[in-house]
Amino acid sequence: MIHGLENDLGKAVMSEAGNDHVVLHIEDITNNGAAERLVDIAVKTFGKLDAVVNNAAAVVSSNIETTDAVFLEEVLRINLVAPFALIRAALPHLSKTKGCVLNIGSVNAYSGEPNLLAYSVSKGGLMTMTRNLGDTLHREYCVRVN
Repeated sequence: MIHGLENDLGKAVMSEAGNDHVVLHIEDITNNGAAERLVDIAVKTFGKLDAVVNNAAAVVSSNIETTDAVFLEEVLRINLVAPFALIRAALPHLSKTKGCVLNIGSVNAYSGEPNLLAYSVSKGGLMTMTRNLGDTLHREYCVRVN
């Protein structure tokens, strides 16, 4: 569902960049098939895929007392599983263009903050995945991951 602010922001970005350079698609990245839909839209619109930037994240306050398994899993789905799904969906196209992936990390991946437990855990996982895929995808598919 498109809400006012998201729609207005999307229209502003599209207007600034020019309609030939952007396409607006608003969806919950944790929906089943969302990663595949995003990749399909990009390839159908632009003919190829050169890069993926995993920038979506839930930055939510939590600590050991306020973080239960359900909440942690929700944050991990947004901050770790969704980027994994997007990389996996994009890989066939990125390998054709020798493209790249940019995962947006956080210093909290390494040190954390007392009030950002779930977020810090998710960014730690993202950084580990980035290092792992940075090695394997470059070697096997000529795709850089940073």
